[in-house]
Amino acid sequence: MQGTDSRGSSPAFLRPQNGSSHRSSGYVPGRIAPLRPPPPSQSHAAAEFTSGRQEAQTRLPSLPVEQHRRQAEANRHKNTLICSAISSLSLFVALGIFLGIASKYAPDENCPDQNPRLKNWSPGKDPEKRVIIKKGDLFRLNSDATVHSIVIQDGGLLVFGDDKEGSKNITLRTRFILIKDGGMLHVGAEKCRYKSKATIILYGKSNEGADVPEFGKKFIGVGPEGTLELHGHQKVSWTLLSKTVYFSGLAYGHYTFKKNFSRGLNVRVIDQDTAEVLEVLKFDTHEFAEESLKLQNLLKNGHPGRIIAIAVGDSAAKNLLEETRVTIQNLLGSRFVRGLSYRQAWALVGVIGGGNSSCNESVRNYENHSTGGKALAQKEFFTVDGQKFVVRAYSEWNDGVPISGFQVEAVGGVILNLLDDVSTWEPGDRIVVASTDYSMYQTEEFTLLPCMECTKHQVKVKENPQFPHVGEVIDGVDMRAEVGVLTRNILIKGETENACYLEKECQFFSYDTFGGHIKILKNFTSVHLSYVELKQMGQQQIGSYPVHFHLCGDVDEKGGYTFKTYLEGLSIHHCFSRCVTVHATNGLLIKDTIGYDTLGHCFFIEDGIEQRNTLFHNLGLVTKPGTILPTDRNSSMCIGIRDKVYGSYVPVPATDCMAVSTFWISHPNNHLINNAAAGSQDAGIWYLFHRVATGDSHSLAIETKSELTPLGIFYNNRVHSNFKAGLFIDKGVKTTNASADDPREYLCLDNNARFRPHQDADPEKPRVAALIDRLISFKNNDHGAWVRGGDILIQNSGFADNGIGLTFASDGSFPNDEGASQEVSESLFIGESKNYGFQGGQNKYVGTGGIDNKTRTLPRNRTFPIRGFQIYDGPIHLTKCTFKNFVPTPDRYTSAVGFLMKNPWQMTPKNNISLVKFGPNVSLKAFFGKPGPWFEEGDLDGDKNSIFHDLDGSVTDYTDTYVGRMDNYLIQHPKCINITEWNGVVCSGSYAQVYVQTWNGQNLSMTIVRDEYPANPMVLRGINQRAAAFQQYQPVVMLQKGYTIHWNGKAPNVTYLYLINFNKLLFLFLQAKYNRDGHSYCSSQGCERIKIVTKDSSKGISNCMTKAYPKYYQVPTVIKQMPEKTTVPCTKCGTTQTVFTSDPHRNYLLVQINSSDEKESSRIQKAFIYVNDTMFSFKDNGILIVVVDACTGTVVGNKLFSGVDIRRVDGYLKSGIPQRSIILLSTRGDVAIPNSLAEALMSLGTAKPPYLQSKGSLAFLGFRGNIKPSWIKLFTSPAGHGLVQIEKYIPLQLEEYGCARAIKRRQKDLELLKKAARSH
Repeated sequence: MQGTDSRGSSPAFLRPQNGSSHRSSGYVPGRIAPLRPPPPSQSHAAAEFTSGRQEAQTRLPSLPVEQHRRQAEANRHKNTLICSAISSLSLFVALGIFLGIASKYAPDENCPDQNPRLKNWSPGKDPEKRVIIKKGDLFRLNSDATVHSIVIQDGGLLVFGDDKEGSKNITLRTRFILIKDGGMLHVGAEKCRYKSKATIILYGKSNEGADVPEFGKKFIGVGPEGTLELHGHQKVSWTLLSKTVYFSGLAYGHYTFKKNFSRGLNVRVIDQDTAEVLEVLKFDTHEFAEESLKLQNLLKNGHPGRIIAIAVGDSAAKNLLEETRVTIQNLLGSRFVRGLSYRQAWALVGVIGGGNSSCNESVRNYENHSTGGKALAQKEFFTVDGQKFVVRAYSEWNDGVPISGFQVEAVGGVILNLLDDVSTWEPGDRIVVASTDYSMYQTEEFTLLPCMECTKHQVKVKENPQFPHVGEVIDGVDMRAEVGVLTRNILIKGETENACYLEKECQFFSYDTFGGHIKILKNFTSVHLSYVELKQMGQQQIGSYPVHFHLCGDVDEKGGYTFKTYLEGLSIHHCFSRCVTVHATNGLLIKDTIGYDTLGHCFFIEDGIEQRNTLFHNLGLVTKPGTILPTDRNSSMCIGIRDKVYGSYVPVPATDCMAVSTFWISHPNNHLINNAAAGSQDAGIWYLFHRVATGDSHSLAIETKSELTPLGIFYNNRVHSNFKAGLFIDKGVKTTNASADDPREYLCLDNNARFRPHQDADPEKPRVAALIDRLISFKNNDHGAWVRGGDILIQNSGFADNGIGLTFASDGSFPNDEGASQEVSESLFIGESKNYGFQGGQNKYVGTGGIDNKTRTLPRNRTFPIRGFQIYDGPIHLTKCTFKNFVPTPDRYTSAVGFLMKNPWQMTPKNNISLVKFGPNVSLKAFFGKPGPWFEEGDLDGDKNSIFHDLDGSVTDYTDTYVGRMDNYLIQHPKCINITEWNGVVCSGSYAQVYVQTWNGQNLSMTIVRDEYPANPMVLRGINQRAAAFQQYQPVVMLQKGYTIHWNGKAPNVTYLYLINFNKLLFLFLQAKYNRDGHSYCSSQGCERIKIVTKDSSKGISNCMTKAYPKYYQVPTVIKQMPEKTTVPCTKCGTTQTVFTSDPHRNYLLVQINSSDEKESSRIQKAFIYVNDTMFSFKDNGILIVVVDACTGTVVGNKLFSGVDIRRVDGYLKSGIPQRSIILLSTRGDVAIPNSLAEALMSLGTAKPPYLQSKGSLAFLGFRGNIKPSWIKLFTSPAGHGLVQIEKYIPLQLEEYGCARAIKRRQKDLELLKKAARSH
């Protein structure tokens, strides 16, 4: 397909036939017109380009047919057959030569830089040159350039030059690039990706020059009919660790020691397999001969292969016995120890039994109070996991001060094991590894090194990690750190000053925040950005963001674009204002994009009208506060920025600001699939609801209906290391300007919106449940998820190590809330996992906890009550969920189910729980709070009325009972059962809420008394703030019982009584006419009520307790008998899923290995191997081996070696196990482990033959095959040191194992991506 312009020449690219729509339905990104020789130029270049217009000449060889004809005619008298043959042969030879040359040099029509009509352009370096590229200007930039600005318009074209080798390195510096009215900028194309290095630097200060209308300063701008196509080298954008990265690169961390005046021989004993420093010793061989004997015994009794490091402090020679010197010489290979003299500096690193070849040592003589430098000994080793490490020892005298020290650290780089094939990542690339702890500031950057030994799932990093990063599924929840590559071969960068220079910015930032930005306006022709790096972009002002789609409307097929607009594989990092802003734009695809270390909301959906946008597999991490909007700001910014509030109002940070989020979703009809929010100052993903369109969209008069609109697709997203919440669904923003009536700033956070989705966003039509499917949430300080509104369903989700796992809050309060449901099912809640965390990176709180009471980082505070599922008001339904590892400590209460603390709100008895399962390490299933820290007095209305319905007894063992606070006598009867640890009581009966609404008496406290328990009244303060026109009280009561109500002042003039959340029976011996529907508070025909008007004009206190009792006292009775306690375990309780991962299309096998020595075997802790649901136990002491097919997960063999058979275990491991097998090995008792076993373990995955403790404990997880999977694990323990355990979730059916390519499992995420694309 080709077009022709008015001069008869073909255009460089197919020009859009825009008409009024300003876009072409036939536009193919990156496709150039068919090859034609360029015609002679008919236009003159602008003066600025004269030197740059070197027209490309195409020289093609012509076919020599005429020459052959003349030759044939001259030789016409020769044999005709011979002439014909020669002529034909020559023709084919010439044609072959031509075609060969043509194919070698023919341009690829998909590559924009190979368009033959392009002219090489070299504008030079002139910062004052203002370039205009217009009609007929078709330029290829092949060299570095600096100009003031570039405007591409009227069909002008600028293309970055490239070559097949990717050898070009082109940098363009400019203040701005404006593309409009048919102008085009291309760097690569979707089908011909840019191979070289292209850099666009946007320079300039905020106080220099004038703004360009609609765009400002320092930008790449795309106006109507503009085209921007940037396509870098394709690479995996981000993946997950598949093996934990240790702090410093070593399992036990690095070791550093330095001390002055430590007289004698300082000794360190180091494990040769793990680099752990096992012993820290000092032998004063200068003063005491017996110290020399102790050192001698240590070495003689040491295990062969142990690393020994020795450094002299001060002096060690005086009483260092000759026999000890000989021992050091013989066992460690020292050459200098026999001659060690007074105050000589000596250092040695050697291996017991290793001889001279394993020893490195150094000695320096003492003279004039100095040794003239360090005696430094160092030697490199490898751990059993393959990590290289160095052991150093040093000794010296410096100006009369003796110094000695040691170092153990990883060297030569640290290898990271990754989930996906990252062979597209290259040495020199920068990568980022996310935090897997509470603080996002444990995120780290690394530089990749060349790595010949790495597989396609490994990279080597230059720097040693400062924090550990989890690479495992722990306790069933996927906590593997995200790893993203930041480097791209197309870089757009804002040039910044060394420090901030304007007072306004310097108030909150010490650095320059005026970066570049990309802004796209409506009616652009084509915008596609893929695999581009954006650095130092964005500005701390409205409208200038790294990538900003501004009022673009529909940018997919619905808007007339044949090729959907997308951003793919972008790396947006170290930026100053957001990542991607979607502003009044619909149908945009944002895919595989990283937003790292940015200010303000990162992925930002702005005005509350944006719909059908899809965010697929994006990663955001280290989202910091910014100043632009109130919701971006932290506490100090919130208070310090008051130029848009009314009068002297001082913002309240907790309610006006402090909401900065990695994904800020202001309309529910957008799609989030496979995303990761891995660290924000406030929230990971925040859904909020604009009641009206805000910002620039307000004037469009578009009705948002965001509160009523059904939720788009939410599938397989992960949130962690956020301070306020992982997922937050609640609230809105203030949609009016500051005024005397409401002095708060426009767009500050507001509590004015509730999510209640209905079909077609019509409140008269049925509700449509919002589905949160597959959420992974861990290590969030406050909430794993806070969800308000209804109907909302959460399923297939995993919560671990959050302050509070999940909180459901209702739409509102009766009578304004019509009633809704919230349900969580098929989910897993972990209180405190085996991800112990690591101090540092702004982790403030550390204490002991978890099932093993180890030191760990903590959310919020050492005393903060951790809860798995928190009930706020309701009604909620918790079903088919599993709870594990909720163990209280002396410092804090840790419970599986809990309640909102200091709760003034309502609580409904329709909260119900069923089919839940509690693991053996849940010692507090439910907790109702106790007076003290965090709970305070626990005397607010919601605290007192906390309650839930145990439908099937899976919580209490009593079917169809209600669980409330132990001091609440409104719900009790004589047969109720107190559970003191819970501060709870279990009762049978029927319950409802009484809604008491009072007018002209809002400052009163209400006392409600059950006739059967007059000595135990409940005093309620009321729910509403004192400024409200009416007050409301909502006690939960047992039905068919008598109550009286009293006041602490004059009775209200008017009181309304409603019974809500009832089932047919009403209070005061009245019966409702209609049934209650679903989760509505009242019957289908509305709420029946009683109105009480007080006509008494007296001003006394309306408390009739003394008149009512004992006159109306009733003997406590049981209306509904308590059920029998259930003793049969619930087989259908708990989630049916073993593991919750971010790659749900993969199968995982749970394996556990417990090994014990003779001492542990006599205790409760037993040795066993567990594979999924099958346990393999020992019948006798020995070595147990279980073999599993890595492709199917089937156990194909198990064998116990005991007694003399133990000698044959290595032969079995080497030859008796088939390929593609997972090997699990455990020991029990004092087993004499044969030396040959070490070689066998190396054949199954260890990096070297490990040292195996004789008669110790051994647990091993290995693989028989052609690769060494990242999950291989070995633990050893000396005799008497306790239990050795391994728990792993192993991926099955991987091609790397050598498994035959199976039928590809359904990938629901890809199906949903297609569904999202069709959503218009």
